[in-house]
Amino acid sequence: MKLFFKKILLFIFPLVIIVIMMDLYLASMNSLYKEKASGLLEHANEIEILILGNSHATYGVDPSSFSAFAFNIANVGQSIYFDKELTLQNLKKLKNLKYVLISLDYHSLYFSSQKGERNIWSYYGNGIKHPSEDYNKADISPFLFGYDPRVSFSLLKKGILNKWKFRDHDFFIDYDVELGVLLTDTIEKGYVSFSGTDSTFFNTNYYTNKINGFDNLVNSSPSEKKLVLNELDQLISTLQNNGIKPILFSTPTFKEYNTFLDSSIINNNLIDSKNLCKKYNMEFWDYSINHDFIKDEFFNPDHLNKKGAERFSKILDSRLKLYNN
Repeated sequence: MKLFFKKILLFIFPLVIIVIMMDLYLASMNSLYKEKASGLLEHANEIEILILGNSHATYGVDPSSFSAFAFNIANVGQSIYFDKELTLQNLKKLKNLKYVLISLDYHSLYFSSQKGERNIWSYYGNGIKHPSEDYNKADISPFLFGYDPRVSFSLLKKGILNKWKFRDHDFFIDYDVELGVLLTDTIEKGYVSFSGTDSTFFNTNYYTNKINGFDNLVNSSPSEKKLVLNELDQLISTLQNNGIKPILFSTPTFKEYNTFLDSSIINNNLIDSKNLCKKYNMEFWDYSINHDFIKDEFFNPDHLNKKGAERFSKILDSRLKLYNN
């Protein structure tokens, strides 16, 4: 019997060591969430314009193209709930904040909880919890309960390979980014974006598959909409009560891609945005459909690249100046 238990311990011990080592690595691992959260605190006294939203705003709004000091805390797959929490939890520190640009896209009103494991990933990066999520297990072990083990090993592999690949570089991005973001780039004012255009995404199959994913989200979660609108109400009213002006906006998406969008969803979104604007006497700067952006200003059909983001951000800046006057 003793020999049996000894063999079990010899088998389990290496697994326990692996779990502990992976937990330590994942807990100390950098991320875009951490970069944005720490950058927000570092520049809190300077920020006059705050940019919120999901990946469309993450990659499509360049804070350095604004005349005033702007900071981008949008993130991939980020819901309005997390936009709200990030803003309100830091509001007292943002002493010079004047404007908050809130990205409102095709699918923004239809998800409060973030897709997949993003609630947990966001929690590890900025400490914000979604009320639908149980974080007790995630606190015990990031490897077993926070990240999918395949994702964990992938992150470790990328980290090791990138350190070797860029060992002679003064700087490289030491956190996981999407394909199309250069690892030798730098994050500035919470912003890092795609370089160039990937033509493989500009075809009917990609358009329909991507939009079907959004449409399934919209049609499968009708009850989410009321919840998200309540979250927007809380964010907007709190900002206005603190003398800060919220502005709704949407980033451009490729014109050919736009022809595949569901017109009924677009119309419903316009009704909701008009109601919000009327209720709070605010504006919605909608550039999603009607614009003159061309293919080489997009990385893929629904995300601007650096070139497009710079021009779009200058458009927002010019409009903000007129709005201020």
